[in-house]
Parts: sequence; C-alpha cells; structure tokens
Amino acid sequence: MSVLIDKLIAILISLSFLSFLSLLKGGGIILGILVLSIFGLFINQSKNKALEKWEKFLLISYISYFTLALFNNYIFDGAISNIDTASRFLLVIPIFFYLRKSNVPYKSLEYGLILASGIFGINSIFPIFFDFSPIFEFKKHSGIVSLYSSIIGITCLFLVSRKKSLTYNLFIIICSLGGIFSSLLAGGRGVWIASLFILIIFFFFNPLRWSKNEIFLTFIFGVIFLSMSFLIPETKIEQRIDRANNEIHSYIKYGEMSSIGERLEMMKSALLIIRENPILGIGEGNFKKENIKLINNGSIRSEIRKFNHPHNEYLTTMVEQGLLGLCALLFLFLSPLKKCKEAIKQKHFNSKINIPIVFTTILILHYLFYSATNGVFDHQNTTLFFAAFVAIGMGMYSSSEQIS
Repeated sequence: MSVLIDKLIAILISLSFLSFLSLLKGGGIILGILVLSIFGLFINQSKNKALEKWEKFLLISYISYFTLALFNNYIFDGAISNIDTASRFLLVIPIFFYLRKSNVPYKSLEYGLILASGIFGINSIFPIFFDFSPIFEFKKHSGIVSLYSSIIGITCLFLVSRKKSLTYNLFIIICSLGGIFSSLLAGGRGVWIASLFILIIFFFFNPLRWSKNEIFLTFIFGVIFLSMSFLIPETKIEQRIDRANNEIHSYIKYGEMSSIGERLEMMKSALLIIRENPILGIGEGNFKKENIKLINNGSIRSEIRKFNHPHNEYLTTMVEQGLLGLCALLFLFLSPLKKCKEAIKQKHFNSKINIPIVFTTILILHYLFYSATNGVFDHQNTTLFFAAFVAIGMGMYSSSEQIS
C-alpha cells in the first residue's frame, strides 16, 4: 500500500506545477497530496528517525508564523477569515512528515518542473512567431505567472547534469529557456530583479560543480538570450524598463502618480503607520482604514486610497504584525534557506539526487527578493505554493539524506 501511495503522490507532484501555472488553482492537487500523506502516515506507523535540528526549526517557523497571525488577529478582534491564508502553513505539515519517511522519487519533481516549463514556454513563445492563440492567458495575474515561471524555469536550468545524455540536457535547457521567457513576457519587473540576483548567487555557489569554462559559456549564452529577448518588440521588456525609469523620475521630481509612484506613496504610508505601531502593528485588514486617515490629514496622496496593502511583504507584515511579524517572516525564509546553503556547500553534494534542495533554494530566494516589490503572502495561491513546495522539497531531501 505504501508503494502505491508513493506512486500516486509522485504523479500529483509531477502535475502540481502545471496546475498552479495553468489554473492558478493548485489547491486541489496539494489537497490530494495532503490526503494521501495523512493516509500514508496512518497505515505506516513504523518508528521514524528523530527530527534533525534543521527539521525542528523548519516546523517551528511554520507553526510560529501561523501562531503569531492567530494571536495578532485575536488582540485586534479580526475576522476568523483573516487567518485563512496563514493556516496553509499548518495544513501542509503532514506532507513533510510523510515525505521524510517515504520513497517518493525525486524524478517526480524533475519531470513536473520540465513539463510545466516546456508547456508554458510554448504557450508564451508560439503566439509571437506563429499564428497560434495561447492556451492560457493571464492579464489579471501576470505577476504571479511571472513568479512561478521564473522559479520553474531557473530550476530547470540547474537540472542539467554531466550524468545525463546530451539529448536530454538539450531538452532540459530548451524547456528552461521556455519558462524563463514566459516569465519575461508576463512582465513582472520585480521578478526580473529577483531572478537576476538568484542567478548570480547560484553561479557563485555553483551547486552543479561546473568548471570555469562551463560557467563562462553559460554566462555568454545567458547574455545573448537576454539581449535577444530585449530586442524582440513583443516582449515589451525595453518598454517596461523605460517606463519604470520615467515613472520613478516623474514621481521624485514632479510628484506625478503612476504605477511605481503609487507603490512609492504606499511605502511612505506604510512607514508612517509602522512608526506609530512598531511592535504589534495594526492588525490584518486595517491598512486601508489607517491609510485613509493619513490621506485626510494630508500626509499622503489620495490616489492610493483604493489599496488594501502596501504591495511589499516586509512592509505589509510590519504594518499588520509589527516587528514580531517581521521576525516570524524572516525566520520562515531563513530557517530552511540555511539548511539549503549547508547542503549545497557539502563536498559530496550531488545535484542529481538533491534536486529537491536546489528547487527549494531557488523557490525561497525568489520569495525573499520578490517580497520587496509585492505582497507574496497576501494571496492564498502564492502562500500555498510556498508552504507546500518548501514542505515537499525539504521532505524529499530529508528522505534522501536518511537513505544516504
């Protein structure tokens, strides 16, 4: 029975990335993995290996993030629905416990990443060069699509291995570029910045143990790819970069409001609120109310009256939960990231086997950097993506670590 459960979970993991990207509703797949994990834990009650220190910290980070959200909601008399998003971190914990004691193959993660990256590359690139209508279109959620595509596409790049055939490596590279190009086309400027930092960090740590020549050739190829992407009018990359520069200049010099101008004004509003409520914040869902007070007394511009949060996860957290919330958020990011860094730096690290750790590292780094330009945990979809896939990645890594 355990073998069957492992196979079913492997299939669901393989389909999960495409589900999140195509439907922006991956909750059904994750729910299936959760149910199978709980059932698997019930029928397989053999003694587990004691939790490692890093595993305890990971679980504490999940639990403390939810607990603080619950406490904050209680003291500010918020609606019970306010903790719905944070509860995702508790719900996925059984997935971690099952995967750390199971034999779900890491290949399911690899195939799922390649499948999603390749399909979305086709979906984004074909309409540019051929008479082809995209299967999936996302006008309202372009930022989320850009984020997911970048995570998946960049991870695929680091699936390349000397132990794989040349044909398979070329196929992986093509799918990887498809995912990255899909992210560029989606237009998430914050994601572009995050992905650039991530590539620099990963080439520095070099988890694939590439030679200097391989790194140099990859760098040159990347420059050529980005330059071509920049020059293709349909990507609108040059247009968006120019627009960003103009909007920043116009806001600073003339006070003109625009997309970036509104974000900068929201940042100003958030900092004013944080200054008055530094420790516990003002509670979830109260940003707009405090914002209107600042507008009425002339502290900020009226154009940002419509916004419910500052579009910056760090500022949103400090506005709603104060310094305590910021500490919980950083712990959520840095606790698993510390273990990922230790694993990658090990001399015997094998990226082929430890695909989960490479994926988890890239996932966390995306959220860590992208949080400076958007509220990554303001939406259930992006919260579930992070909570579930960190649990899946670290659970699969723990299993491989025990076997080795």
